[in-house]
Amino acid sequence: MVETDRRTRGRLRRRDQVYAAAVELFVERGFDSTTMDDIAERSDVARATVFNYFPRKTALLDEWSARRRHRALTAVRSEHLEDHSVEEILRRYMVELGRVSSETRPETVRLLGAAAHATNILRKPPLAEEFTRFLARGQESGEVRASVDVSLAGLVLAASYFIILTNWIDDDPPPFDLTEQLLRMLDQYLVGILAPGTRRSPRRSDG
Repeated sequence: MVETDRRTRGRLRRRDQVYAAAVELFVERGFDSTTMDDIAERSDVARATVFNYFPRKTALLDEWSARRRHRALTAVRSEHLEDHSVEEILRRYMVELGRVSSETRPETVRLLGAAAHATNILRKPPLAEEFTRFLARGQESGEVRASVDVSLAGLVLAASYFIILTNWIDDDPPPFDLTEQLLRMLDQYLVGILAPGTRRSPRRSDG
């Protein structure tokens, strides 16, 4: 068991090493100008090892997005908000998404731009699935109106997030405060889906 755990930790370290090297190269050279051979050389592993962890270069973009979603979900859980209102959950989640992108703007510009060109970020986005789960729980509790199609509502919220983020990376310096803009969008969105009497007073930023 100890030996198995050691091997597992070793695989995870190498995977993280490959991922970190890839992100560095994407920021430095751009996604299209970076090869899997480059990533292998930077991470000091065999080319086959890179493909073992990430069979396609776009899988690294998927991993980048997944880590950001994980950070946002961890923020919700660390503050024990899972059983709070869907409004509080979505607000905290958006704040964290805005924060991580703002803290790593050069990385966000490069990798979101690459994702927009190399993948269809609006085709069944995992972010929409995450939002849909939050909304479904809110509907069960009576916070989200019964007439709302939570799958469609989750997709609309994810699309709105991507549009704002895309507009934010298009100009330098940024044309607006990302977190503030995400929360303004969320305030408008919630007007359409929450049941009467369930809203709290809008706030510009949390956390």
